[in-house]
Amino acid sequence: MEAPQLELDVQEWINTPDGQAPDLEGKVLLIEVFQMLCPGCVNHAIPQAKKVHRMVDSSQLQVIGLHSVFEHHEAMTPAALKVFCSEFGVEFPVAVDRPREGGPIPSTMKKYRLEGTPTSMLVDRHGKIRQTHFGQIDDIALGFLLGSLLSEPQP
Repeated sequence: MEAPQLELDVQEWINTPDGQAPDLEGKVLLIEVFQMLCPGCVNHAIPQAKKVHRMVDSSQLQVIGLHSVFEHHEAMTPAALKVFCSEFGVEFPVAVDRPREGGPIPSTMKKYRLEGTPTSMLVDRHGKIRQTHFGQIDDIALGFLLGSLLSEPQP
């Protein structure tokens, strides 16, 4: 079965110039799906994504946060997310997953049947989702997976 093509359904971008989506053409992506009230996200996934963002050349690999709110909707607004990003030093682009009418699960999370947060999604240079990992992923395992994607030929 062929890997699905990444298509984010974004309500709003944070930490990007003019609130526009970053240029992702030809880049490997680490997408960290999180909620700001999720302990595993705050204690592990966000610090890990920040570390990757600092250590790897953004012309080759782009770290993106995807804030997918499926609970406590009234507390986790885009305005609160902006404060969270500032307070926790999140400097990489963060997409706000579009809420859906009639259900608590936001659009992108539902489309890819994500189990919860934190979830790490690895996307190759062609925009294909190559790996989705629910829960904490070990630094060494993540480095190995990213290294294998980065070593593939560019489009």
